[in-house]
Amino acid sequence: MVRKIMPIILCIIFAGCPDFPRIGPASIERAWGYYEDGKYEKAINEFVDVIGDEPDNGEAYNGLGWCYGILCSLSTAVDNFNTALDKDNSLVDPYAGLAFVYSDLPDHQNAVDAAATLIQKDSLYFFGHDSEIDYKDVRLVKAKSHCSLGDFSSALSEVQKLNPSFNCNVTTPWGREALLAEIERLGGIV
Repeated sequence: MVRKIMPIILCIIFAGCPDFPRIGPASIERAWGYYEDGKYEKAINEFVDVIGDEPDNGEAYNGLGWCYGILCSLSTAVDNFNTALDKDNSLVDPYAGLAFVYSDLPDHQNAVDAAATLIQKDSLYFFGHDSEIDYKDVRLVKAKSHCSLGDFSSALSEVQKLNPSFNCNVTTPWGREALLAEIERLGGIV
């Protein structure tokens, strides 16, 4: 009997079993690792477990916001980003997340406000869990939202911070068209 069970035990020990419950406390680092690996559901579960252990952990709510944002649960993302800021007002990542999510909802005034707050707090922002997200992306979202609000002068100002050589007359339809084309072009390179 022992000879039949021993190979099974050895396989479990050496191969591991991903469905076994976690041994040890929930971990922010583990949750962000899942996020960075694109395992958003696992990251959500880990962030929720962290919150179960530490209900005032703003970083865990921030992580939930980013996960839900990527999974297109935009209202849930907004709620988690706002809770993160309520729990820890020193965080800046939630403002970037809010700018993106509000832009997608679309809630352009809140997108502009979140982007402006982030840029004021950290003008050279980069997201530590995705190297492709930085202040340029936030400025671009801000410019797009300004356009959606009909504030083409402010949109031009944001675009010129990304491309100082760009200029157009936003009081004309052709100027607005050029501005929108530049925002599209920048979206492909920032």
